[in-house]
Amino acid sequence: MTRSSLPRIAFVTSMAGSPWGGSEVLWHGAALHMNRCGLNVQASVHNWSYDYPAVRELAQAGIPIHSRMRQKRLLPRLLDRGRQLVSADCDPSVDERWLRQTGADLVVVSQGYPLDGIGWMTACKRLGIRYATVVQAAGEWYWPDDVMRSRMREAYAHSRPACFVSKANLECVELQLGMRLSDAKIVCNPWHRSADAAVRWPDDDGFAEMACVARLDPKSKGQDLLLRVMSQDKWKQRPLRIHLYGHGPCKASLMGLSEMLGLKNTFFHGRTDDIAAVWRRSHAMILPSRYEGMPLAILEAMRCARPVITTDVAGNAEHVRDGWNGFVAAAPTVGLIDEALERAWSARSEWQLMGERARYDILSSVPENPFKAFASVLLESIGCRLS
Repeated sequence: MTRSSLPRIAFVTSMAGSPWGGSEVLWHGAALHMNRCGLNVQASVHNWSYDYPAVRELAQAGIPIHSRMRQKRLLPRLLDRGRQLVSADCDPSVDERWLRQTGADLVVVSQGYPLDGIGWMTACKRLGIRYATVVQAAGEWYWPDDVMRSRMREAYAHSRPACFVSKANLECVELQLGMRLSDAKIVCNPWHRSADAAVRWPDDDGFAEMACVARLDPKSKGQDLLLRVMSQDKWKQRPLRIHLYGHGPCKASLMGLSEMLGLKNTFFHGRTDDIAAVWRRSHAMILPSRYEGMPLAILEAMRCARPVITTDVAGNAEHVRDGWNGFVAAAPTVGLIDEALERAWSARSEWQLMGERARYDILSSVPENPFKAFASVLLESIGCRLS
């Protein structure tokens, strides 16, 4: 088969909150995989991510990149009385012209949240172009009103397939829409390459070291809840250190909160790509999420043989089994996170064994190559299979 005779696939990212993030890794890797297999692949990104290293990697691989203006931020969109700005991410006069020019057999709309790509999905439907979507996060924090619910029902009813990175996110969206999605698929998020192997257990210097690897954004990742837990006298007096890795829009506020609470056992390290190095220094992971999809950081920690303490939101508890390979707080509250952390502290002599279980469980339950698996789901929807 020649490249010209293979399907044409166009990827669209609708994330507008930052140039790049964990929600972009899956579609990016799938696009590169399809391109290596000889398919005609194109991508549309916001203009402020056009020069981001991952986007340059696509261009260097020969994938044409369409750069477009960024839409308004999420909060103004939700507050807009007319709600017409929800679809501003797809400009009919510019972006629909690009859609036509792609000649795509399938447009893949990658969304941070379930409503982000509605404009693109609606445009594809109007133009008679088959489309699929992947949702990276969902939660009850945004419940669509009747106007938006109607638009979302129409868009998702024609998504072939509608992919989600966790069962809980699929269930959440179905509840909000009041309908079952007949062609829904669960796909797996990937992990950083440096997390492919089990990591040597840290030396014992008398302190338990926990890492929180996440974007510094409390509204989703809940770091403020963790800092409030750690502000209790009992935790200040215990030999426990919390290391926060990541960057984000709330770095200053979280560091200020830590200072206000007088925390001497929490440390901010910034973003790192050396995931294995994080776990060489850490005995366990803690992620106090308020809402999620399926965090890459959890997959990475478990692959590196570390137990995870997290909250029962979205996909967090789909791999973390309470008391077996980690600990799960029933909800993202200070009291319940404290309770889960107490149980973890009481069982700290078992953390290494729990980490070994975590690695075994994650290797047994996720595909070896999530990019290839996601690409296969997309291509099978248009009757194409690659070896």
